[in-house]
Amino acid sequence: MPNDTVDRPRVGLALSGGTLKAAAHIGVIEALAELGIRPHVVAGTSAGSLVAALYAHGYSPVQMKQLTKRFSLWSLVQYGFPVLSSAVTVMSRRLGWRYLSRLVPAAQGLLSAKRLERYVYKALQRRTARIPYYIIATDLLSGNPVTFSNESDAIVRGLAERLTDPARTVAASCALPGVFSPVELGRYLLVDGAFRHYVPVKILQQMGCTRIIAVNLYQLDEDWQPDTLVHVLVRSFEILLRESIDNDIDSNNLVVLEPNVQNMTWFSVSQLNSCIEAGHECVLESKAAILNLL
Repeated sequence: MPNDTVDRPRVGLALSGGTLKAAAHIGVIEALAELGIRPHVVAGTSAGSLVAALYAHGYSPVQMKQLTKRFSLWSLVQYGFPVLSSAVTVMSRRLGWRYLSRLVPAAQGLLSAKRLERYVYKALQRRTARIPYYIIATDLLSGNPVTFSNESDAIVRGLAERLTDPARTVAASCALPGVFSPVELGRYLLVDGAFRHYVPVKILQQMGCTRIIAVNLYQLDEDWQPDTLVHVLVRSFEILLRESIDNDIDSNNLVVLEPNVQNMTWFSVSQLNSCIEAGHECVLESKAAILNLL
């Protein structure tokens, strides 16, 4: 007779960063549900952390789609006045007026993530997490990745910090340096988790996931040609990012999904639905590989 006590595979879903292109994750989750696949745990980096948090707190693909229809990028950010505040800080230090720099602290990014934090808080309030989830950020002080989780086992084993403030943690994971100010959380000064783990596969492996579906929204443009010095510098960073991604997804028992969102812009709200469709289509194209993995 079959043994009903035999452990079934623990399926993990890893959602990469990707700015507004991360709407593709919604399409992936929707298509997986249509195939009868519901991951036991989910991990997210940067914009992927927002989708991961929503999914873990019980948002269905339909509900997440409704959020995208009401989404306004510019309503979520506020200007950090870096020019004015930085000038005040420099002047006050040179003149010895340190009290002035305390009154007008220097901004550490062009934009503040406060409104994003409030947006996530509002979306998650009166909801409790239904499955374990992990959010990855990067600590500017140590340079190390930091994982936050609601799963007690991950915390006890020292693999994650306790997730006490999901909204602030998601904002931290999305805080692209130079654009958003770093987010202070406990003893950490946090920025975008993509700098260490663009596709958060490692924590899922550490937590015993024997089958992992990883969604990567970044691919190098193979038709790239250099035009300016800036293009060369950006390309150099992109190559390093691609190497980091390859290290993240170099694993067995793993299916990598790469929705075709390369032609989408990172800031265009009008393309959110197209990103969702790209994620859905990618799952259908990879259906055989996914079912074979599981």
